[in-house]
Amino acid sequence: MSDDDILKVETDGAVDWVSLNRPDRLNALNQPLTDALLAYFEGKRRDTATRVIVLRGAGRGFCSGADLKAGDQPDRLRDGPNGDWMLRDLLKAMRACPQPIICLVHGAAAGGGLAIALASDIIVAGESAAFHPAFIKIGLSGSELGVSWRLQRTIGVSKAREMLLSGRPMDAAEALRTGLVAKVTPDADLTAYGTALADDLLKAAPDALRISKRTFDATLETPGFEAALEIEERGQIQAIRAGARARELAAKA
Repeated sequence: MSDDDILKVETDGAVDWVSLNRPDRLNALNQPLTDALLAYFEGKRRDTATRVIVLRGAGRGFCSGADLKAGDQPDRLRDGPNGDWMLRDLLKAMRACPQPIICLVHGAAAGGGLAIALASDIIVAGESAAFHPAFIKIGLSGSELGVSWRLQRTIGVSKAREMLLSGRPMDAAEALRTGLVAKVTPDADLTAYGTALADDLLKAAPDALRISKRTFDATLETPGFEAALEIEERGQIQAIRAGARARELAAKA
């Protein structure tokens, strides 16, 4: 498989379907795949035509994390002792892109694959999904790539630390119970559910998804209720003004 084929992007109207495409390696992250993901998400920063992104994995699982079997091959993931530079940039690009990201997870989402899923806005799990905090089991710190930040806020301190310190995977049913995922479906229904969810998101006003994503991230990090109110109000003012401008231009057309 050429490097050009390892990330498939299929556009359906205002929705991009983005597939990690190394099924023979459980979509493990090597340098070409990471480069392609980073370039894709950085390219969405000023893309107004794409309004929703659906992210998924080809084959038997979503993503098994870094390709540890790549050894000294030229395409091995080059993040390492100097820091997770490429993967950190990828996760930041996912949060910076204005489009909400729906992540469809079946099979393993492990290590870096778990981090990518957690950097999405909405996670939908197939019944086979298993979320593996693989870091501690390969001799590393119990968490990296923002996984502890997201998990402790999502499923609670005690549950998150049990998961990260033990390396125990979480199955789809437990992920739903703890709020890690929004929905569990049979694996065969993941694409249909992702399509229906994307269609529902597209019912929003043109700028509403972008403004909402930025507001959600800002309020998640703000320390107090009053600051959150201020951030949300500014988002609503943007949306109201954008709607008024759209109606004004439509009336002149």
